[in-house]
Amino acid sequence: GEFAATPLPDGTLDVDPNWRAAHIATRPVPIFGEVTCNKALIPQLRSVLDEIVERGLEHLVTSGFGGCYSPRAILSGPGARLSHHAYGIAVDLNVAENGYGRQPRLDQRIVEIFEEQGFTWGGRWLVPDGMHFEWSRFPGTD
Repeated sequence: GEFAATPLPDGTLDVDPNWRAAHIATRPVPIFGEVTCNKALIPQLRSVLDEIVERGLEHLVTSGFGGCYSPRAILSGPGARLSHHAYGIAVDLNVAENGYGRQPRLDQRIVEIFEEQGFTWGGRWLVPDGMHFEWSRFPGTD
């Protein structure tokens, strides 16, 4: 069904339970253990993390998993857009080293793996968000 949510005073969203049940799940993935994300994202995220492990790069994903599903807006106030975390299609990693607006410090091999698997990296934005990856397409499609 269609995404529906009610804003709450603390800035989070009360998401329609039917939508949440149909689209959000908690599943195990390499490196992070259990994650709560959009059901469609989980195979893509698992594929990324499997490749990171296969290349022996898991030691580069060390300073905190910032989550996936987090029903909230990007900023607060009138006209605030929904975060892709509200749909469960974004992940934050190495949070401690890659704060919003700071110079990203994420190893480019990790970035390349995510981008090859259909994610957009926030570290390339005008105001960088180096911890943030959004699922934007299936691999092999443009």
